[in-house]
Amino acid sequence: MNALKTATGASLGVISAAIAVLPMSFAYPPIPYLRFDFAEVPAFVATLGFGPSVGLLASTIYLLGLLVMGEFSPLGPLMKYLAIVSTFGGIWMVTLLLRRGSPRVLRVISWTAGCVSRVLVMSAVNYVVLVVFFPDFLGFAVSTLSVFLRTELVPDHHGLIMVLIYTAIYNVLHTILSIVASVTVINAIRRSGALGAGWRPWYSD
Repeated sequence: MNALKTATGASLGVISAAIAVLPMSFAYPPIPYLRFDFAEVPAFVATLGFGPSVGLLASTIYLLGLLVMGEFSPLGPLMKYLAIVSTFGGIWMVTLLLRRGSPRVLRVISWTAGCVSRVLVMSAVNYVVLVVFFPDFLGFAVSTLSVFLRTELVPDHHGLIMVLIYTAIYNVLHTILSIVASVTVINAIRRSGALGAGWRPWYSD
């Protein structure tokens, strides 16, 4: 990774950390402790615009910022980091494996793989957190989900499954939000010519 990419990744990671402390997030109604935020977007811009190594650097700097300033540290920041990195991992693996075909189709497949990777990883992580380390969180999640669904759930096996299902839906929606927002930013940068007329984002190569 050259100096320009290193500086870009570091800068975007700092921007992610800065956005994280601003009131720019909103709750996911079924389970309000899950929140949609725009702090992921610069890290996604780093990966989709400049490649996985730049995205990993930006995400790691974002993690360090969250460890200092984030809520529920270190658990919350580490879970956010795993969510982002697992998404990038899915995108990167498909990009490596599929090198032929329509670029648009390949993008859709790789982004879908990133979403699936995030859901699988975070479902496993949430299971461990809710069952092994913080079962009280399961009770809170089940109670808020019961209010949302207007039914009575209990924090048993069925309640856990429902929480994991709605958490998976949250991760799908957050992946879509982050990808759409980051591609919008990348396209704006490309149209502006700020990085030179010959610059092409990593996801379009």
